[in-house]
Amino acid sequence: MAIKFLSLYDHIMDDGYILKKTEKSLPLKWYYDQQQFDHEISKIWTDEWFYVIHESALADPLSFVTVEVSKYNILLLKDRDGNINSYFNTCSHRGSILQKDSSGRLKSNLLVCPYHQWSYNASNGDLVRTTSINDPKDFNKESKCLTKVNLKIWNGLIFINLNNKAEWDAESVFVDYSSAFLKLNVGDYKLGHTWKKNIQCNWKIFWENYSECLHCPNLHPELSDLVPIYGRRLVDIKDDPDWERLIDNPDPKFQGGMREGVQTWSMDGSAQGHKDQYLESMNDFPGYIYMTSWPSVFIAIFTDHIRMVRVLPISNDETEITAEWLFREATLNDPNYDKKNVIDFAVLVMKQDGEACELNQKGVYNPVREAGTLMPEEYEIKRFHDWLKSKI
Repeated sequence: MAIKFLSLYDHIMDDGYILKKTEKSLPLKWYYDQQQFDHEISKIWTDEWFYVIHESALADPLSFVTVEVSKYNILLLKDRDGNINSYFNTCSHRGSILQKDSSGRLKSNLLVCPYHQWSYNASNGDLVRTTSINDPKDFNKESKCLTKVNLKIWNGLIFINLNNKAEWDAESVFVDYSSAFLKLNVGDYKLGHTWKKNIQCNWKIFWENYSECLHCPNLHPELSDLVPIYGRRLVDIKDDPDWERLIDNPDPKFQGGMREGVQTWSMDGSAQGHKDQYLESMNDFPGYIYMTSWPSVFIAIFTDHIRMVRVLPISNDETEITAEWLFREATLNDPNYDKKNVIDFAVLVMKQDGEACELNQKGVYNPVREAGTLMPEEYEIKRFHDWLKSKI
């Protein structure tokens, strides 16, 4: 984010991450080595908070979603009383998956195993009944309940942590935390659209792509037109060695932010009359605010909508990307508001990034060198690498 917009953030990257020279990237084998992937799953994805879904996706009682992270499968559901619970999606009988669908609605407040039909209370995970003619005397129902997963609903966003002892702290979960997000009352937003795609790349390659704009003019001509500084392969005014001379130049090509006349990230740049009053009242609002929570999500906040992008590792060379578009209810109910205007633009950019990530993945297998090179503009990748190394 440009220096004039720093007031939007409570804590962000310090100047120590501005690179003055090239740096080595991660070892290339880290992007495909199975042992390395398993190590990251066990050290990061089982011990960090990761984003699952917006609360409005579970609007109706008895609705559920499942999510996979590598070999782990987790079930989230809203019980008949409106409480949201999370369990490992595993029957305590012999380990079968309980819910095979990615989303749906229970017929009752029971979770019934599709294999042998053991039944569990959806509100607390207790085993209600087995299908044996007689349960043996040594059978202890209380010890056969579902295993709960640590869950936190924060401002309408549902996070889970496979470490049940982990405590929630938003300012440490987000690496660039903005209290402006809280003032938007995102819990009142509604899920308007979901887009999902599996990309054939390691999860770290996706985060690296997100963290720099050296590729923007080449891969994102439409985005570079909306955000002129991206067309200069920069994301921040301080990326330019000559930034102090340019600090008073109001041109968004130097300062950041969207070009004149553009209101939001959309196909025509229009917010179609829906602007958030709080955001528009901020003197420093550049038209977008980003918040990042490694390893699983980045949030893009615009005047008329919010886009959540969730990153989940499937294997060492496959990553599931899920985007959610959140809108205020009045926006969704406006018959003149075309949400495709913002959805189509973001999907275009994400598809462009996905293709680049897959090219990147295909290239890392060749035995040409041990590691890649980070250029000075790729300082945010260096910060991500340092975070990763600190966790493993």
